[in-house]
Amino acid sequence: MSETAPYILNTVQTPAPLRTVYWSIKRGHTTKDELKSDTVLSDDLLNQGINGLRAIGLVGRQEPDYYAVDLPWKTGDEDLDFRLGVLYNLTSEAEEADWGRQSVVLLNYQYLLQEEIQAFDSDDSSLYTRINRWHRERGYVPRSQQGEIDLNEHKFVNWSRLVDFLNLVHKANGRRHTVYPGPDMIQESIQLAVDEVGTNGRVTITEYIDWLRENLFLIELTADGNVPASLSRVLFNLVREEEIRIVESGDAAAVDLNGVPRRSGIDRDANSIEVIQ
Repeated sequence: MSETAPYILNTVQTPAPLRTVYWSIKRGHTTKDELKSDTVLSDDLLNQGINGLRAIGLVGRQEPDYYAVDLPWKTGDEDLDFRLGVLYNLTSEAEEADWGRQSVVLLNYQYLLQEEIQAFDSDDSSLYTRINRWHRERGYVPRSQQGEIDLNEHKFVNWSRLVDFLNLVHKANGRRHTVYPGPDMIQESIQLAVDEVGTNGRVTITEYIDWLRENLFLIELTADGNVPASLSRVLFNLVREEEIRIVESGDAAAVDLNGVPRRSGIDRDANSIEVIQ
């Protein structure tokens, strides 16, 4: 784990400039002066955007110019494309054998999912202390010249803003946030998973969870082999909106959705997700 790359929870307090700066570079504004003129951002917000994108790996530099790395998918929605691209880059370095420096973003989220925490306050010291301890148990120990970097209220607030921007959590009121990935992201990710690893418009739930973990965010089935409640709720709503069905197909093991009731469109022994064309 590099100790020289910026630690994103210190670098980015206001996430929106990440998107603004990325698309400005894509439009051909490649020097800092050009970016400042095009984006009309303050020096602080411009630096947050540039340094945050470099930490994520979406922007590099060949003096005196910055360049933007291509996003992995084109969905027709630039905002969704950008969020998916950020998550893809973060996931690519979130490997347990050698945690990347920015793995904090997705490890925090994984903790909420696996502990079935569906709402939290960004100043909850008990929560971020537990998460910090869990990081160490997983072998994730980011460092600076001053030593180990621990989660604290400032960093956890910055994390909450970032994952709200990425549509992984949603601000309710005050410092309260609800935990579920954005429906547009999940709907698109299902189609991507079907295209990449599925057959006949379907992907098994286990394959889909694996695809998410490898491409967008860290997630596992629960200890009893079910889909965590935060994701289950999104899948349930996509069924209700007739975008997908949760079906029994083939001989893969059945996987239940935690925390949601039975309804039409969800088979009793479901093991797969089917996209409704």
